[in-house]
Amino acid sequence: MPLVAYRPEYRIYLDETLNHLVYERLEELTLAPDLPFYLADIERALRQMQPGFTLLCDLRRTLGPNLKVLPLFQASREMLLHAGVGMVVEVHSPQPSMRRLTQMLRRKTALPTSQFTTLEEAEAFLQDFRLSVAR
Repeated sequence: MPLVAYRPEYRIYLDETLNHLVYERLEELTLAPDLPFYLADIERALRQMQPGFTLLCDLRRTLGPNLKVLPLFQASREMLLHAGVGMVVEVHSPQPSMRRLTQMLRRKTALPTSQFTTLEEAEAFLQDFRLSVAR
């Protein structure tokens, strides 16, 4: 899967054939004071997607929420909404604090989102979602 952004705090991959993005949040994001390229990286990835695209957010490696960059996360969710995201699937570690934070963000933007604790469950859900949309 081609890499769109490779930063110490996160990576973004895309699959144009599946109209699908993968976002991996890394441990370094937990303490990052700022993410100067974050919104530009999201925008660059979204330009290559068609409405109805899917997004898999792998948040398992995050050590906890980073409230300093919360406005960037909120802005990126608005960008996803405006780009016509079909489904967002989040994979969380069993740690409840990150899940609560993303639930709060989801209430603010009303993105179609499902949460899982294993990558396998999330990928199976996305495969079923794509099949149901294709019918």
